[in-house]
Amino acid sequence: MVGRIDQMRKGTTTLVLLKLLADAEEPVHGYEIIQRLEARCEGFFRFREGLIYPRLNELEKRGWIEGRWIGEPGTRRRKVYAITRAGLQQLDAELAQWKGFCRAMRQLLRTVF
Repeated sequence: MVGRIDQMRKGTTTLVLLKLLADAEEPVHGYEIIQRLEARCEGFFRFREGLIYPRLNELEKRGWIEGRWIGEPGTRRRKVYAITRAGLQQLDAELAQWKGFCRAMRQLLRTVF
C-alpha cells in the first residue's frame, strides 16, 4: 500500500510545492519546505530530499520559482525559494487540472468527499 501512496504523491509534487510557496509569506529553504509539507498532510506522506531538491531545481529552471542563497560567505549558507509570477500562473493551471481530476474521480467512485 505504501508504494501506491508514494506514486500518488509523486504525481502531485509540483502542485504541492507551488502551492506551499504561494502560501509562504517569505522565501523558504528546502529542509523547511519538507517540514511544512509533512506538517500539512499530518505525516501521511513522506517528502524525501531525493524527491524535493531535484524538483526544486527543475521548477527553478522552468522559471516557476526563484532560488537565492542567504548567509554570509564563509558561513553555512542556505538556498531559499519563492514562487514567481510564472509559477503563480502554472499553479492556477495545475489547480484547474486537479479540480477536474477530483470531479471525475468523485463521479467514478460515486462518493462525496
